[in-house]
Amino acid sequence: MRTAENEQPKELYAKFNELYIQTRSKYLVQFRNGRYVTINKERSDHAVSLNDSMLKTHLAGELTYGIFNGGYFNKFITFDVDFNDHAMARWATLKLIDVLVREFNIPRKDIHVSLSGGKGYHVDLFFDKPLPVADVQAFYNRVMTEVGELPDGQIELRPTWTQGVKLPLGVHQRTGNRCWFVDNETLEPIESFDYLLDVEPIDTAIILDTIIKLTDEQEAEFEEIVKNTDTTVNIVDASKALQKARRILEAGRLTASNTRHNTTFTLACFFNSQGFEREEAVEAIMEILHNTPREYFSKGSTPEFWRKEAERLTKYVYEKDITLGNADKPIKIYKSEILAVLKCGTFRQKQLAYAMLVTSKRYGKVFYLTESTAMKMIGTKSKGTIQNAIKKLIDCGFIEYVRKGEVDRARSREKGRPCFKPNKYRLLIDQPYESEKSIETMGDKDVVDIAYLLCTEDEIKTYVKRREFENRWAR
Repeated sequence: MRTAENEQPKELYAKFNELYIQTRSKYLVQFRNGRYVTINKERSDHAVSLNDSMLKTHLAGELTYGIFNGGYFNKFITFDVDFNDHAMARWATLKLIDVLVREFNIPRKDIHVSLSGGKGYHVDLFFDKPLPVADVQAFYNRVMTEVGELPDGQIELRPTWTQGVKLPLGVHQRTGNRCWFVDNETLEPIESFDYLLDVEPIDTAIILDTIIKLTDEQEAEFEEIVKNTDTTVNIVDASKALQKARRILEAGRLTASNTRHNTTFTLACFFNSQGFEREEAVEAIMEILHNTPREYFSKGSTPEFWRKEAERLTKYVYEKDITLGNADKPIKIYKSEILAVLKCGTFRQKQLAYAMLVTSKRYGKVFYLTESTAMKMIGTKSKGTIQNAIKKLIDCGFIEYVRKGEVDRARSREKGRPCFKPNKYRLLIDQPYESEKSIETMGDKDVVDIAYLLCTEDEIKTYVKRREFENRWAR
């Protein structure tokens, strides 16, 4: 329900105090003429501490208040987008939001944008615990490096101890414009005070994970990892998160210092996309973390904490069904590839071969596959069926093991019993020619449908035994 301007609930004041107020002794007041005055109680015996009554005045539009940081810490960061031209301000704000989402893995729902009252915008991120000013400054610098050069304007860091920022939802005293929050995709105003009541802080680890600089030696090592990573897919992939997941999986460990939190979340999304059970996803993530040199983690970080966080984040990802990858993009299947599938033994084995083909096109020629995922792929509850099918696909040269039955020593010590790493496979079939017959599919059609779209019935019969054809393929 929308809250009227003269009906601000106490919950709204509480939310301002929770999210924004870092010191009550120093604050800004904007008067009717648009002039700002800094009030500092420590320098004036007549000054009054910032209080809820002032917030009421702010929301009523009678005066406008602003705040400073806590001197040594920030509870939030504001990117103050300041341009003379409103169209350029919109462009810069949308670019900033895109950088925060794509490059820094900030969930879009946690990016809160409001009108500045003039021609610009304020982009706010709130922290679940205060961060040192130096860390906030380092994060701001990283973000602005990714945003790049901005013509005819700037994006400034707010608040600091010397530069305050206006609180949202008030009225700009010079222009008379209400500083509403806006939709962070369209920048259309959300004309309701209630927006603030639903705002929740983000985990500060998301910020801290981005500000650790690598040594020259680490940079060289990671460049080598990237160079040697198999990212062979035959569809366009714009997802940097997916590329990051591939690099980590190929390296078998973290590829940057202090990125445990972001990596855990990214891999949880990846494994959910590939059909891993939640417990399997946690174990695969723990394998990556255990294989990472300890100096890549923050001081005091422990395997017990890694597992707790892996279980928490994976639970969140699976309950929200967050996926990562190309499941919403078409893939191209070639006739020679289907003919290679048709050569693979029984109908179940052909089904699994086709499922692996689709998986490789989405995630690269080298891919993970657990028995439970494989059972889902072909609709069976029999582990024996899967084991026989995989053996057949290896025997006929369709796939090969990249890793099989490898003991996870760290997990085994932790659990007190033998634990094994997920098997990895590589597709071995020949690369198709671009000129040969092909079809685009979302991967939702089964192997029979695709075979009939690319092959004649006589060609299918060449590779399919008579009884199997009658039971599974005949139309």
